[in-house]
Amino acid sequence: MSKYRKIDVRIWNDAKFRDLSHNAKLVFFFLLTHPNMTALGAMRSTLSGLAEELDFELEAFREAFREAFAKGMVKHDSKACLIALPNFIKYNQPESPNVVKAWVNSLDLLPECDLKNDVISLSANALKGYSKAFREALPEAFLKTYPKSMPNQEQEQELNTNNNTRASFEKIETQGEYVAKPVRELFNMTLDWKPNQQTFSAIAMRNGLPVEYSDDRLAGFVSYWQAEPIELTQGQWENKFATYLKRPVLVPKEPKPKSFPKNQQPQHDDYIQPPLYVPKPKVENPATPEQIKVIMDEMRRKIAGGE
Repeated sequence: MSKYRKIDVRIWNDAKFRDLSHNAKLVFFFLLTHPNMTALGAMRSTLSGLAEELDFELEAFREAFREAFAKGMVKHDSKACLIALPNFIKYNQPESPNVVKAWVNSLDLLPECDLKNDVISLSANALKGYSKAFREALPEAFLKTYPKSMPNQEQEQELNTNNNTRASFEKIETQGEYVAKPVRELFNMTLDWKPNQQTFSAIAMRNGLPVEYSDDRLAGFVSYWQAEPIELTQGQWENKFATYLKRPVLVPKEPKPKSFPKNQQPQHDDYIQPPLYVPKPKVENPATPEQIKVIMDEMRRKIAGGE
């Protein structure tokens, strides 16, 4: 874990980052500069623990984290308590092959899960275009601990060209990345869940739904079912998501202004009765200036005479 991190100032030009709320921007910078973040751009932590570190309400932190997650800026495995930043190495590149060899120390700090394999794959892909010394350093370091996680050239080519998987697994393609999930395995809803692009397209067409869906609808579905102790298969979750998309989006109505009966006063402390308008009495036949002067002179004469 390095003490210094590189943050590209062009991040403020990135559309995904600009669309984040202020809380989501803070959470993303917090993850990027967290002391426990390893050189691979991944660390073991929980959302509740991170929320306490920032003195955030848990639900507010989850909502901010979900924004960055929906845009692919953050990956998360809630069961393994692993958080990863896919573009971390892109902006924190190793300065020498020895740095690459030291990546194996970071692997020991990450729990075993599919996301960890993704981190290893992303790290390997990040060195494309580097010199031979860098490329040779990476397999040596990774194979020392995880010899089965690094595919050889034939396996890598098969992964890119073959759309079929083993009988017990399906391939989910999300933004050019592949994640293996058991087809018949029951699991609870997780924050990183997404429908299979191919199978959900068929489900959507069968239900008369558009294939594309918004990140907000997916986030709302995941957020609701994540709190429910229900275990379903991948296909069952996709069918449930299609049912969710059939529901109309409810737009909150604007509240109507309060109205009170004429003879009934409102019982609110913060309600102030507006003052009533009382017109000034109309004076008939007002005195002229000459008449006023005569009256004033008469009053002065009486006061001077002691009357």
